Amino acid sequence: MSWPEPSDHRTNPEQNSFIPPDPPVKGKPARRWRLAVASTWLTTTLLMGLGHDSISYAATTPLPPSGTSTVHTTSATTENRLTYTAVEGAHYYTIALRSDGSVWAWGRNMFGELGVSEDIRYRHTSSPVRIPGIWNVIAISAAGGGINAAVQADGTVWEWGAGKLPYQVEGISSAKDVVTGSFNIALLRNGTVMSWQRQGTQENDSEVIQRPHAVSGLKEIIQVGSSGQQGYALKKDGSLWTWDEPNQPDKSPSKPAKLKGLSNISSITSTDMSLLVLDQNGKVWGLDEKGKPVSLHHDLKVKQMDGNSQYILLLTTSGEVYSYGRTVTGKEGRVKHLSGITDISAGYHHNLALSSNGTIWGWGSDKYQEAGAPATSSGGMVYQPIQAKLGIDVYINDDLFQSTYSAVQTQHTVQLPVRAVSEAIGATFEMNKVNGLVEAYSFQYEDRTVTIRPNETVATVKSSSSSTAQSISLPEPTGNYSGATTVPFEVFEALGLTVNWDEETSKLTIQSDT
Repeated sequence: MSWPEPSDHRTNPEQNSFIPPDPPVKGKPARRWRLAVASTWLTTTLLMGLGHDSISYAATTPLPPSGTSTVHTTSATTENRLTYTAVEGAHYYTIALRSDGSVWAWGRNMFGELGVSEDIRYRHTSSPVRIPGIWNVIAISAAGGGINAAVQADGTVWEWGAGKLPYQVEGISSAKDVVTGSFNIALLRNGTVMSWQRQGTQENDSEVIQRPHAVSGLKEIIQVGSSGQQGYALKKDGSLWTWDEPNQPDKSPSKPAKLKGLSNISSITSTDMSLLVLDQNGKVWGLDEKGKPVSLHHDLKVKQMDGNSQYILLLTTSGEVYSYGRTVTGKEGRVKHLSGITDISAGYHHNLALSSNGTIWGWGSDKYQEAGAPATSSGGMVYQPIQAKLGIDVYINDDLFQSTYSAVQTQHTVQLPVRAVSEAIGATFEMNKVNGLVEAYSFQYEDRTVTIRPNETVATVKSSSSSTAQSISLPEPTGNYSGATTVPFEVFEALGLTVNWDEETSKLTIQSDT
């Protein structure tokens, strides 16, 4: 059998394929903690070709001798159990905030939407991947153009995506919420507002980040949002204010004006170019062409809403989810099999819901696993909500291991990106080829060598101090996720390292004994 050559280095689009990028985001004003997609463009599906390939990878400094003891645990208590606390659905991908302040992403990454590397692209993740460089996050936002943002507990704002790693937005040090869209908005702790935008240059069409400016005249603001080049700010007294954001860097925003006919507002969001308003009685209102309030589904008592130009998503005070319009599954009304929901997000082609126990459920389009798990129906669809995976933290000798590729929990084990982990522990990894095809993978660490053939669950372990080799069984063969060659973590045990997988805390540790 012929085996394609795996790689966990970069992948490149097939030369004969073409995918246009996502269009500019039209805007989607926000509720706190999220911004959903504001784009009506449909992308084509593409499988990424495997690219650059290097045969031998070795760390420059070998680790000290290691032991062989192994512990596998699943904690009985839930004191340290990690959960999700917020979720954002964007254009074929998802961003989620975890209870430890880390941010995770899954779904499409053809254009660097996830922001985990500046030069590596792959079709999609098969498990959540941790966003590098940001910690203690308290708020997140995502937009259809692949731009994401987060607020850390220290009040700083960070952006990433569209092929860029996280970087700090200059000039903001006391934010408590952020919204991304055609332009970005930060809500500060003192109730004032700052905004900024990107401008493309004609020379190379790269993005230039403009320094944030204060939106004058706004105070006691509790929520911000945007729609196209229009900004919105909800005041503490329940009034709504709006301003025009210039699309030129040398111009200032217009003076905010109060929207008439709306009062006692508790929350705002938009469906692309229109506004949705939630009053303090749990009733949803839209605006007609003349800007007058129009009641929407007043039979429901709503505590949260989201949507875009295709449909709206409503969360009731009883924890049920309803969807109306051109929904992601084609069905209107209550979304079945969901209860106890505390948070919702309307991605343009998929939906997400956060339950009271901290689990995320996704449905709708899932061809990039943006719903959080493999599709359950033909055409890459999920009609009944499926639970998204919890991201896996890998620690090597007590240091957090950060990789462009995620660790993937399967039915039988956890698969690890082989090249990156091998380099981190100081092992040599080689692909042994015959006529250009991979015949076997080999790992060498100190005096041990482990050899595995593709599609086999038996590995050979040989020590330099012994003339005979030993065969060991693996729970499953090697894999290839997101373009990365992966192996069960038991391979690293066979190299003499101590490995501990704690499913309850979603933590895997690899330790060398000194």
